[in-house]
Amino acid sequence: MPESVPKYIAVDNAAQIFVSIYSKTETTMSRIAVNLKNPVDKQKLTAALENIIKRFPFYQVYLKKHFFDYIFKQTEDMPPVEEDTVWTNRHVDFDKNKFPFSVKAMGNTVAVELSHIMSDGFGTMSFLMSLLTEYFRLEGKSVSDSVFIKRPGEKVESEEWECAFRKKFKRKGPPLPMTKAAYIPSGIMIPVEKYYSTRIIMDLDTVREQARVHHVTLNVYLASIYSFAIQQIFLEEIAAGTAKKKLPIRLQIPVNMRKDYPTSCLRNFSYLYSPAFRVGEKPYSFEEIIEIISSEIRHERYSGSLEKQISRNLRAEYNVFFRLMPRVLKQVLFRVFYHLFARSQYSGVLTNLGDIRLPVELDAEIDSFDILPCNSPVPGRNTSLFSYKGRLEMNIGSSCDDLSLEEKIINKLRELSIECEVIYKRDDSQSS
Repeated sequence: MPESVPKYIAVDNAAQIFVSIYSKTETTMSRIAVNLKNPVDKQKLTAALENIIKRFPFYQVYLKKHFFDYIFKQTEDMPPVEEDTVWTNRHVDFDKNKFPFSVKAMGNTVAVELSHIMSDGFGTMSFLMSLLTEYFRLEGKSVSDSVFIKRPGEKVESEEWECAFRKKFKRKGPPLPMTKAAYIPSGIMIPVEKYYSTRIIMDLDTVREQARVHHVTLNVYLASIYSFAIQQIFLEEIAAGTAKKKLPIRLQIPVNMRKDYPTSCLRNFSYLYSPAFRVGEKPYSFEEIIEIISSEIRHERYSGSLEKQISRNLRAEYNVFFRLMPRVLKQVLFRVFYHLFARSQYSGVLTNLGDIRLPVELDAEIDSFDILPCNSPVPGRNTSLFSYKGRLEMNIGSSCDDLSLEEKIINKLRELSIECEVIYKRDDSQSS
């Protein structure tokens, strides 16, 4: 094991909540998969994994219970390459010496499913791209450098495994009011063994041009379409008497903090924009929602709102009473807080991984990506956004049995003259 990485590693600040809530219904597992142009050689992929995991020793760990906290413990055990399955992002019991990630392969597909207890989308992408780079090296193909790529034999930087929140932010800051509950679309949960998805694939330039017409970013434009669809469901449920009219519509939009706070951190280092609005006597038009979402995100970005929230979380973590509290009690408190407050704050989740840009050598081997965020019984649907090779994709992971949100988003896109291919993964899978 590299001397620079300690045998025991504390979970990061963001993981404190995930480690307390993970379960069969809330797995914390996100997934990034690539579809290669050629079938995967599992023997070579296994060899590549054995080589590259040494460059990620802080991922070659088991989650262990200590008296005060959960902690990661390094191991010499090797993670296997597993057979990929139809239903993904499923529960892993970390109490049974299971790695906080898995590498899966089938046909032309290679996937990494990784728990948010360990890292965020950037860390998952870095591990997968590094694995593929080593895989192609074993095939005799070289790959140029990239921000995502690590190589066997390189020195492990301490920033990669340290908590960037604790390192980059101060604990001092003003107290913040508790965010109130938001409207959450209703839905009947499907069995925990399954996780539905709806992939909506669009032309990147077409949507980007539409966003430019409204003088907003791609992220704001698609978040507005998402919010408009939620507003439609909200109005239907108000008319049916099943929703409270006073509740706001609020999105959770995770943002990669590495852009504003440069770091080589490969643990969690994302935080949340939370644009919100209340529907009055008259519903908002699509154009009005665009302006609201744009204004809210600008305010959160430039007012220091994210920094204040992170400082608040650090203060709670470093509170003497909290630090001396046994792990079992901390876990109970986190679960109660999460179920009573945090879970009820968002109408939907929209994670944007941006435009994926890779070395030309990887582009030549990869046909497409399939990125699915971790599941959540509330609000029931979590959505990823990303683009690759001119294709923009919105992938809606769902723990619900209906397609009301997905259909309203698709209808709005087509109303805006944005053509899209739709690929469903359900019990009765179909495409359109």
